[in-house]
Order: sequence, then structure tokens, then C-alpha cells
Amino acid sequence: MNHVNLDAIRKTVEVFTKEPEKAVKENVVNGEWVMEESGPQFKATLSYEKGSATLTMDNPTPMGGTGSAPNPLQFCLFGMASCFASTYVMVATQKGVVIDKLSIQVKNTVDMTRPLGISQNPLTDGVRISLTVKSKANESLLKEIEVHSREQCPAVYCLTNPIPLSIELITEK
Repeated sequence: MNHVNLDAIRKTVEVFTKEPEKAVKENVVNGEWVMEESGPQFKATLSYEKGSATLTMDNPTPMGGTGSAPNPLQFCLFGMASCFASTYVMVATQKGVVIDKLSIQVKNTVDMTRPLGISQNPLTDGVRISLTVKSKANESLLKEIEVHSREQCPAVYCLTNPIPLSIELITEK
């Protein structure tokens, strides 16, 4: 249902309920700045269960890039969109709700004076999600799924809760 393997989710819930330590996973992205003067400025290869993919990033031209690939904030918004959509459909599936179509728009307005060192203005005034759901389920159930998704979505959690950040600088000669 909904392109979600409900049996796999049920088995995972069962395992994680009995052995919560198995629910803790580490995610790692290793990337590097590209020193060639043309094309994307950054690349990283992401490994996943059945393969890997190399992603590239380039800043827009006003920020010193060539605009030849998505910028870092677009990747952040993509992460939010894909994570929230995935969570919504997963929650709906667990509740037995068929989703005929789901589309999502995630956007924000950015003040680029902060990354340029011109000001200490907030980078953004927030993130806005617009979720369009086509389903035979009633609107109150779809709203309930949205509330549960907001509570369960990892990307929403990361955006709305302070998360410790540590940076280790390793210098080479």
C-alpha cells in the first residue's frame, strides 16, 4: 500500500521495541571541495543499502560559484521535503489510509548577508511546508496523520530542536 513495505515496518517496530539499541544508527557523509576552477564546487558519495550515489553542489554565482548544481540550502530543503513526505506516507500506511497522490513544497526565504559576513541577521525566518494529499480518507484523519508526521519526522526534529554540533579541524601540511 502507498509504495511502503508495511511488513518491513512492522518487523522493524517489533525488533526495535524489544532491542532499542538496534534503532541507533550512524549516518556519515564524506565529501570534498573540488579545486578545479569549473563545474561544481563540492562532491560527496553517499552509500546506501543497495548502492551509492555521488552528489555535487555548487554555490550560485553571487556566492562565488558557477550555479552549475544545486546549492547547499536546496539540499536541506530536499531533505526536509523527502523526509516529511516519507514520514507522512509511512504513518498513513500504518493507519491503513490509502494515499492516491502526495506532493510537497518546502520553501524558505534566505538573507544571504550572514554567510557573506556582512551581518548577524538570522539566515531565514523559517521553513514553510505545503503538503497536498489526495485520498478518500476524511480531512480530520489526514490532519491527524500530519500531526503524527510532524512529531515523528527526523528532519522536522533536526530543524526544531537544538542539536549539539562539534567540529574537529584536522590540518595537513
